This record gives sequence, C-alpha cells and structure tokens, in this order.
Amino acid sequence: MADNMDLLIVGAGPAGLGAAISAQACGLDVAVADEYAAIGGQIFRNIHLPCIEHVLDKRTLEIGRTLVENFEKSGVRFHPNTTVWGMEGSEIFCKSLTEVKKISASKVLFATGGYERPVPFKGWTLPGVYTAGAAEMLFRSAGELPTRKSPVVLCGNGPLLMALAVHLIEHGVPISAWLDTGKFSSKLSALAYLGRIFHDMPYFKHGMRLALEILKANVPIITGVTNIEAHGGEFVEKVVFTKNGKTHELAASTLIRHEGVIPRIQIPDSLGMDLAWDTVQRYWYPKTDGFGRTSLNNVYITGDNSFVHGGEAAIWKGYVCGYAIAEDLGIVPDSEVKEKSQEYVRKMELLCRVREYLRHVFAPNPEIFNVSDDTIVCRCECVTAGEVRQAVKEGFTNPREVKIATRAGMGTCQGRSCGVALAEIIAQETGNKMEQVGILKNRQPFEPVFLADYCALHA
Repeated sequence: MADNMDLLIVGAGPAGLGAAISAQACGLDVAVADEYAAIGGQIFRNIHLPCIEHVLDKRTLEIGRTLVENFEKSGVRFHPNTTVWGMEGSEIFCKSLTEVKKISASKVLFATGGYERPVPFKGWTLPGVYTAGAAEMLFRSAGELPTRKSPVVLCGNGPLLMALAVHLIEHGVPISAWLDTGKFSSKLSALAYLGRIFHDMPYFKHGMRLALEILKANVPIITGVTNIEAHGGEFVEKVVFTKNGKTHELAASTLIRHEGVIPRIQIPDSLGMDLAWDTVQRYWYPKTDGFGRTSLNNVYITGDNSFVHGGEAAIWKGYVCGYAIAEDLGIVPDSEVKEKSQEYVRKMELLCRVREYLRHVFAPNPEIFNVSDDTIVCRCECVTAGEVRQAVKEGFTNPREVKIATRAGMGTCQGRSCGVALAEIIAQETGNKMEQVGILKNRQPFEPVFLADYCALHA
C-alpha cells in the first residue's frame, strides 16, 4: 500500500465501491482496503460465481455485476485482507497478511456497512443457531445451507427472512414455522408510508414474488411471538416460544433468527463522531449531511454505515459521497459536481424514501430483549442478563458502569455482540429512554491487534 493518497476508503462493499469509482473518475488518487479477500461486501461478494444466481434476484444481480465490473475497470487500488485498526489525525494504521503499516490520506471514508442486530436469548450459543446473514453467507460461499434438509425454524422480524425462506423452499428444506416477533402496531403505522414503495415497482414486484412463494409453500407464520428459546444438548433439538401467554414447542435442528440490520458505529464512536438515535429502528447512527460529511473534518461515512437503506441505495450513496469528497478537496468545482452527481442523488433520495416503509413495518420490538435472568448476554465474558439487572439494582445505570461492574463488553469483540442488548436491558430496568442510557463507548483500536504490531508503529 502506498504511503500517501488523496482518499482511503475502508470497506469494499456497495458504498465503498461506488465512492471509489466516482472519486477516481474525478482524478483523485484512491485506495480501497477491506478485511476480506474479495470485493462486494456481504451482498455482492462472489457475485461472478454461478451459485449466486440462485441467491439474488435478476435486477440485484445485474446491478451488482455492473458495479463490480466498473470498479475493476476504474484502476482503483484494492488491498484485500487488510484491517484498518486505528487513526490519529491523517495517519491511519493498518495490517495486511504481509505487513503492518502507517499511511497518510487527505480524506478517509468509512463504508463498513451494517450488521445484524445481536439479540441474546436462551440457547443462542448452541450449535445449530444462526443469524440470517450467517446462513446466507454459508450458502454464498459453499453453495449449501446449514440445514442438512432437516426442519428449520425461522424467527424474528426483518426483510432478510423473506429472501432466506424462499431460498430454503427452493432447495427443498422444510420450514417448521416462521415465528414473527414484530409488533402489530408497527405494521399499522407503516401503512402511512405504503404508497412510497410503489415508486420502485421492480422492488415491489420482487417483494410480492417472495411473499407468494412463501404462501404457496404453506409455511406456518405465527405472529405475536415472545420468549423464544433454543433447547438441546450438543445442538438445537427444539424451539420453545410464548404466544398469548401459552408456551409452545417445535422440533427443529436449526434455528435462524433475524431482528433487522443496524449501522456499524464502533469506528465513528471511537473517533468521537456525533451520533443520533433513531426511535423507529432503535439504533445509533453517525450524523451526516446526506453526502457523507460528518462532524469530523476529513472523515466521511456512507452506505448502511451511516443509515440502513439497503445495498442498492448504498451504491448511490457511495457515488454521491465520492463526488462530495472531490469537491471538498478542490479537485472538481461545485457546479461540475452537481452536474455529475445529480442522477445519483436522485436515485439515492428515491430509494431512501421507498425504504421508509420497510423502516416502519419492520420496526424492532423492544420486548425481544426481555430475556430470562440465566440468558448469556455477553458471550465473551459469560455475563448473564441477571447479572446485568443486579448491577442496575446496585446503582450502575449506564453501559460503561455496568461494564465495569460485570465485565460485559470487555471481551474480544469489545461489545459488538452485547453492547446493544446491554443498553436495552438497562433501559428496561431503569425506565429511562435509550437516549439517556447511551451506548457502550468504543475505543481504539477498532479491531483487536497484537501488541507487537501496535508497538511497531508507535515506537
């Protein structure tokens, strides 16, 4: 990797690739770093492989392949298997398979995307329990789903479950039930935004096709579900849940849960970036001006990393952000930037409006965090929900204090898996709003790093 550049983009997903293409087209010296070996992010990785044709719809496949091809033609330098783990001023610290390096960039764009909302529940550490994203990733990389043709239970609340259910159906995997944890009130409030989805008819038709496939397969959909638990010895054997105050059981060897996608805020938070709380989707996100500019000079955020609108919207967000960075560097005049970016701005704004319906209809139910005391919340340090609640009773009323009292969030993942649940449980116990509770603060390094590597760059 070069020592100096105009723009370093961290993340080679839809947003990062879009930004790289537009910034390079404006004459910037651009490099993209990603901790994975291939470009495309979670949605477009391995998009040239035949098995992906069975995962993505035709429209998404075409958009993704066009994006990847345009990036490969752009001449932007791509650095695979590269982890960016720290930043001080204009200096960025990273590690690849062959070197540990300190580089300098005039502008840095973080396009690290979103990740599935981690929700603890009894038995979530058992083999056979997957997130929807993990199940999809296995299918994309190995061409197989982790079910061995055995009964599967889907549960949660989010659009990824629809696509996953259809993939299971198409591959002959029996689905015992779909346990819906969403709130009926959220679905009612979403009706106010229903008209917006018709502005993107291909997307609407794709959603309808998925829904019809699920209906034709007679998948039992059980709504109003709470208290989901996975039971078994060495692996999942049954799923237990509550509906209308009654306990029910389903035999299953695989449980796949999805409770929506949230932005990755660990890096923005550790850099001291201004954050805001979304009351509908119940997540924190970095404040931006809509073009990727943040409260920090020379640091930008785009794609689902800034606010979750999905993969296609992330592409256009990236393109727009790339042009904004070129403008801020003085490479391209404002009038030219507006002319070049207006098509992408229009596409971005359209998709963001359309996704407003999904934002409301799949609003998470806070009760999903109302788990039993013996449920492990922090998997790294084996801290239970009961220990968290006891800490709150003893006067520890924010994530930082509970972390000190219980060690929750002190493990290798640094709270990525438990931070959300920790704050939600504290909010339930104290009766405070999430804005008052705050978040489990993140600190550098962004990722775990060997002490020898750290010292090599700070000697």
